[in-house]
Amino acid sequence: MKAYMVDAHMMKSYDFSVEKGIMEPAGVEYLMSDCQSEDDIIAKCADADALTVVYCHVGEKTMKALKNLKVIVRYGIGYDNFDVDAATAAGVKVCNIPHYSVPEVATHTTAMILASTRHLPFYDRSVHAAQWRSDKFAQLETRRPDSQWVGLVGFGEIGRAVAGQLLAIGYHVMAYDPYLEDAAFEKRGVKRVQLDELLAKSDIISAHTPLNAETRHLLNAAAFAAMKDGVVVVNTARGGVVEEPALVAAVKSGKVAAAALDVMENEPMTNPDNPILALENVILTPHVAYRSRESTHALQLGVAEAVVQVLGGKVPGNVVNKAALGL
Repeated sequence: MKAYMVDAHMMKSYDFSVEKGIMEPAGVEYLMSDCQSEDDIIAKCADADALTVVYCHVGEKTMKALKNLKVIVRYGIGYDNFDVDAATAAGVKVCNIPHYSVPEVATHTTAMILASTRHLPFYDRSVHAAQWRSDKFAQLETRRPDSQWVGLVGFGEIGRAVAGQLLAIGYHVMAYDPYLEDAAFEKRGVKRVQLDELLAKSDIISAHTPLNAETRHLLNAAAFAAMKDGVVVVNTARGGVVEEPALVAAVKSGKVAAAALDVMENEPMTNPDNPILALENVILTPHVAYRSRESTHALQLGVAEAVVQVLGGKVPGNVVNKAALGL
């Protein structure tokens, strides 16, 4: 049996020894590829029983062409680069690794909130430029956590972990998530609100939703217009949840006082002319919120175990289309 790491070039710091150490004793050969498209996958991974993927899109074209394919596994939590319906139609199981980096993403989110509200990037640049106190200092408002409301758009595992950290610091927290029972909010001391109330009343808004048809551009021009003046916006979920040109316009107008993004609409973002790069009050990190020594090891274990279990005839708990496949 053969499993292909479809876009291994996107994980240059990995040696994949953990995955190979699990797959190879189970009779699965783990092969590296550098695919950029579905056509590449079809050409280079034609005999695959399993695919593991970071960014590359895997859709209907691939499902129909790869006759041996039984499972595709995403190196991560989100799987919006997979056509799950096409996989289901082809009888292919789709797996993600749902829990491996919850503490890391939550901590990264909290760090971004604190860095933005405490103006750390500006202060750092000022001191490095030998400007101990500049005229701009007086324009930077800083407020205590207990005077501010943070609105969490999405209240899954990561959102709940963020809430716990923010409440411990002293922030007030509200959250919007239409798919949870009231008890999920009450248990954690978080106020449940509808999206319109969250937009209108939050001093800081942080996105924690998956990317799908319902959430794409959920934070768009109309949403920014409904927010408080001077709001801070953070996104460690998926780039497409935020309409990037609308965010740029909101920052330029002052509606959004600061933003912090670990994810972009188009990744990897390497365009030096992207207008968001010219905004001093926007913190950008290259989709690294998930990273730690521990989460990396957990991710590699999770991917390898999913492949081995499916190819061994088992149904792991992280098959996202389990119900659709009638399993």
